[in-house]
Amino acid sequence: MKNRKLWINMIVIAVLILAFIGPILYFDYVNTWKLNANYEEYADEFNLVKDYIAEEFPNESDKWVSVSYSSTYGLRIYDPDADEYLQVRDDALVALRVISKEAFPDKDSDLDVIRIHGDRISFCTESGHYALVYSPNKKPTWLNSPDKKDKVKVKKIGEGWYHVTIR
Repeated sequence: MKNRKLWINMIVIAVLILAFIGPILYFDYVNTWKLNANYEEYADEFNLVKDYIAEEFPNESDKWVSVSYSSTYGLRIYDPDADEYLQVRDDALVALRVISKEAFPDKDSDLDVIRIHGDRISFCTESGHYALVYSPNKKPTWLNSPDKKDKVKVKKIGEGWYHVTIR
């Protein structure tokens, strides 16, 4: 009889723990990945822009370019090192427009910066808390800079592609 009561108490405690912790874990997971780019639907566009950036900036490290939109000039890429806007070929510009307008569906997630670090190319949001990262040789361990020691969560989504977010 004692063992039965013990088992019942343990089951009740386990159910209560799951009832309270389960939703917390679920909402934490949803909020962690809510800024994700929709890579699956826009893989062709991301790959085209990634290839364009790799061609424009071969063997660069710690390089970044700003992506901006204005009603006067449309979508443009600014290179702060050269202090000028890049002349982007038409197919890459069309793909970048699609990415900027549609591939980041969350209202708090807008494409802001593309970072280049060797063969790693990151599509970073304005908040600096999320990036869609192409890293063909190793799993990313940082988000904005290898010098920053932010704790990150990484989710592999394709061959060399990852969602990376600050924990």
